[in-house]
Amino acid sequence: MEPPIFYAPPDQLLNDTVELPRTESHHALTVMRLKPAAIVMVVDGVGNACRGEILAGGKENVRVRVHSRRRDFGEPAVRLTLAAGLSIASKFDEIVEKGTELGVKRFVPIISEKSKVRIEDASRARAKVTRLEKVALAAMKQCRRSYRPEISVPVNLEQFLREVDRESLNLIFVPSKPSRPLDQLKIESGTKRATVLVGPEAGFSDEEVDQAIAAGFIPVSMGSRILRAENAAPVACALVMHALGELS
Repeated sequence: MEPPIFYAPPDQLLNDTVELPRTESHHALTVMRLKPAAIVMVVDGVGNACRGEILAGGKENVRVRVHSRRRDFGEPAVRLTLAAGLSIASKFDEIVEKGTELGVKRFVPIISEKSKVRIEDASRARAKVTRLEKVALAAMKQCRRSYRPEISVPVNLEQFLREVDRESLNLIFVPSKPSRPLDQLKIESGTKRATVLVGPEAGFSDEEVDQAIAAGFIPVSMGSRILRAENAAPVACALVMHALGELS
């Protein structure tokens, strides 16, 4: 059985003894009822992990003696960016949760023509990012990763396309022509960077699809059925990760 996994800030994992934050300590002692000498994993959200044992004496803050360390624990070889049309809060929370489980390294909320959500206030944008970071942190522990995905501030599609990595595999998932199934594409072996672009509930406009294609995105489809936004983004990520050998 794999040991339970907890989070601690990056500076803590530099030490031979790691002190868990109070919320993580509460979960270990009160919820999981772990005792001294129990073996646990601790991750820092930036790719580092350690395995160790709980020390005696902690009533509020659990201390873990480090036995071994690992880098990129639970991480895919592919750096996957998911740029998804901004949806209502609960739906985008699901996108971040499932995307994190599938190995996404960076999320970019896209404000498109048909987005039902608008964030014009900077403080609201920061608050949304903070909430999504908490969702990503919980999902990171659940799926046993060591890297908490980056959550970018919401941007419009035009701005995102100006800054996209032109050297990565860039795919836009759209249900209509000129898209084609992913398995019909010739994907170069050894691809290490990919970007998936998926629309909001109502999808992208024809003009936005044309803009993405002009920026180097390849239009691909998920078949004849139309999926909800909170399902389409994770399905697209799963298809791409499978095609790149990460789900084999």
